[in-house]
Amino acid sequence: MQLHRITIAVFLSVMFMLTSGCNEALDAPPRNPTPIGEDRGDVVVSWMNLTLDRVQADRLTPPQTSRILAYSGVALYEALLGGMPRQQSFGGQLPGLDALPALEPGVDYDFYTVAHATMGHLMPLLFVSDESRQAFENFAEDGIEQRAEAGVDAQVRERSRAYGVLVAEVIDAWAYGDGYDDAMAVTYEFSDEPHAWRPTAEGMQALLPGWGRLRPFALPTADACAPPPPPAFETLPHSALYRQALAVWNASRTLTPDQEHIANFWADNVGVSPTPPGHWMRIATQILADRHERLDRSAETVALLGLVQADAFISCWDEKYRSNLLRPVTYIRDHIDEDWSSLVTTPPFPEYTSGHSNASAAAARVLTEQLGAFPFADRTHQSQGLGLRHFEDFNHAAQEAAISRLYGGIHYPMGIDYGMPQGECVAGHLLERVETRRSSE
Repeated sequence: MQLHRITIAVFLSVMFMLTSGCNEALDAPPRNPTPIGEDRGDVVVSWMNLTLDRVQADRLTPPQTSRILAYSGVALYEALLGGMPRQQSFGGQLPGLDALPALEPGVDYDFYTVAHATMGHLMPLLFVSDESRQAFENFAEDGIEQRAEAGVDAQVRERSRAYGVLVAEVIDAWAYGDGYDDAMAVTYEFSDEPHAWRPTAEGMQALLPGWGRLRPFALPTADACAPPPPPAFETLPHSALYRQALAVWNASRTLTPDQEHIANFWADNVGVSPTPPGHWMRIATQILADRHERLDRSAETVALLGLVQADAFISCWDEKYRSNLLRPVTYIRDHIDEDWSSLVTTPPFPEYTSGHSNASAAAARVLTEQLGAFPFADRTHQSQGLGLRHFEDFNHAAQEAAISRLYGGIHYPMGIDYGMPQGECVAGHLLERVETRRSSE
């Protein structure tokens, strides 16, 4: 597999030099004579929803989900780019992603076919289960067949399919260079220091301690948005850390039914949800579908949301395993109440900062920039009996997602209070670095 991908990368590099000449990364590619950017974004919504379904079925972790959403969102955007004249490529704007393959001038493409071919080729490379791979391949072939039924010429379909595969190979080669394999091989070294994270259940292993070493997408470094360090470990009742733990304990004793519901609604556990980053993508696809958003706006939104979620988890995991702070349940049982348990199951990684807070603040910033501020209902967990939750805007939802971790008993207030500005910082880097719209927009 490694040799295969390296060979492809070399081939594509040579091909790009021959086809692209000396064009700058952001030069306009040849455009389809019938742009599709003003069509409804159904193809974007359907592909992202399938991805979220497979994330849940395959029990992927939140960091893994965020990475998949980043690469799949960019791939879908780039596949559709030739039909979206208002948009410009991510090529040359993100580390490791050079110019995408040039379209052949003077010929027609069907960019829906391009999109299906891109995703049908790329997504099986990002997932490991046979069931998911088959689901993506079948969905792509069904989509291409529908284009044939819609009257798209066979030669145009084949040309478009071939171009879509090229886009997928470029994104796959880009993903292969992000350090994923090395990050997955990192093991956690347990510490005897009193502040250090310890497993909170029998047989628990530290989750992805090397994730902070992945290549960021828009952050200059993984620690570019690092929060202040947590307070020193102390057990005296007046100490800062004791007060943080006591706040968690006190909150758990006075929870209202609505606060318990909030904790469970945002828990987004592996296997029963698309995980926290997937929850935010599900919110996005619901709104894009409900508002009948244009294709170009839909593709742009899911790409930027995927990117910011991925950087948020890299930033968060970098801090988690640097500060390596024990969870509230450990501190409380050792120093306040030995019989205490959290409402929500404590996850297998250090406390500081809150991933929900970080990723939610980042998502809210991007979605507000993209779509504006307006009330909406979140239907993500309706099928699980958790009903709808109504929010004034994305920031309101992010604040609730963040505080849910205090209600659940798994984060100190400071993990939330510093996690949210960390996520806002991550979003700021993305929005400052990347230009997706042409200057006429």
